[in-house]
Amino acid sequence: MAMKKFLSISGIILFLNFFYFAHSQNPHTILNQAGLLKQFEGNWNCEIGKDTSAYWDMEPYGSGYVASLKYITKGKTVKEGKGLYGYDKSIDKIVEAGITLGKDIGVYVMWFITDSKFVLIPYSDLPDPEKASFKMEGEFKFPDILVETTIIGNKTINTKTWTKSRH
Repeated sequence: MAMKKFLSISGIILFLNFFYFAHSQNPHTILNQAGLLKQFEGNWNCEIGKDTSAYWDMEPYGSGYVASLKYITKGKTVKEGKGLYGYDKSIDKIVEAGITLGKDIGVYVMWFITDSKFVLIPYSDLPDPEKASFKMEGEFKFPDILVETTIIGNKTINTKTWTKSRH
């Protein structure tokens, strides 16, 4: 009788351990996309190349964010743009609409794959993300360090390291 009771208790413990392990290893853990977007808030800068720096300011606006981007070479603005970012609950992703002076509007979709890593692609490529014409993979290495890698045709085009300003 004691052996039967022991085997029953062992079976229950084994089942509970299996259930806990399976639940904790779920690859489909739901991430709070809107909450993770907050990591971008603030003033960022990046050295793009010789004599060129980029500045990106992301501020809360309504239920999303508004961003301003400037590239400055030798004290002269050479690229400038604005973007609106917001969470779209119908697709559980972040949508960005951006305009760079002198260019057409760009609409992108972004989602976090972990608490610190995200993917961004053109909105038009959302039906088949694996075949996206352009992809950016980003990672918050620290709360004040963001690394973005641009990929076109499975080839890395560039990597930028952004640093959040402390002001």
